[in-house]
Amino acid sequence: MGVIERRSQIDVSVIKDMGALMQAMAIRSAVFIGEFGCGHDEEFDGNDFSATHIIAKVGGEPAGTMRLRYFADFVIPERLAVLPAFRKGRYGERGVAYALATFGFKLARMKGYRRFIGYSVLGLEQFWDRVAVASGGKVDRFGDHPIECSGSTCVGVFGSLEPMPGAIHPREDYHVLTACEAELPQHVGAKAEMLHSLSGESLLAALTHPGRRHTDHRADPRVEARVGDRRASDRRDADRRGNDRRAADRRGNEQRSNAFAMAAMGQDQRFGERRAFDRRAGDRRMADRRATGTAADRAPAQSEVQAA
Repeated sequence: MGVIERRSQIDVSVIKDMGALMQAMAIRSAVFIGEFGCGHDEEFDGNDFSATHIIAKVGGEPAGTMRLRYFADFVIPERLAVLPAFRKGRYGERGVAYALATFGFKLARMKGYRRFIGYSVLGLEQFWDRVAVASGGKVDRFGDHPIECSGSTCVGVFGSLEPMPGAIHPREDYHVLTACEAELPQHVGAKAEMLHSLSGESLLAALTHPGRRHTDHRADPRVEARVGDRRASDRRDADRRGNDRRAADRRGNEQRSNAFAMAAMGQDQRFGERRAFDRRAGDRRMADRRATGTAADRAPAQSEVQAA
């Protein structure tokens, strides 16, 4: 899937400029506020500043929009709106809503997401089931507690997504991680094609170092097994290194504790020696005073004997 899908008259893309964003906001205002009676504060809830917005155009005319919000391990597709004039039309194989939803799910898979949560108007649950299957996922269950939203009853949709080959990795090249969001499908598509053409060893290198270039284009049917073995070996090595680090930390703590104990013992010994030294010095001073007092007592007695 490229930045813009051109397999039919519907063009779906990630919004990357204010003009397209204003078109998306106008579509949502017309559908949710003007048609369904939602309040302005309810529709524009402040989350538009933390979401990815996508737009669908038919023949160059804005027709529908949707936004995606991201959490730690799941994505929320929401605010899917299609103008009335484009709801019943089939443009090639798809309708506008179907094109928007499948594009959004595939974009989430490119980012590495494997779970999604959303809300569906009661009676349209099967639409989301078909969209999830067509996008490499499935609906696991629908919510048990319907909610009321602007006069419509909605139910929760909880589903899972299959990982996409070439999905963005934390160790991607800097230029990929900092690229415009609208260019993400191009980068992931190019990476998926490269991984598909690599042999086993080159694939391992590509997975280990995503930012490096690799030129081996030989196909190897044993790639998946070898990658799995390598990953298991890497996990064992990581566990072993973790155990070694913890053991080294324990030894270091024991050595520090012993050093502190020895230092405390040495300090106690020095204090004991000082107290003994002070005690001996005090004893000597006491003995000197007693000796001085005895000599003074004897001197008058001797004087009296001489006088007699």
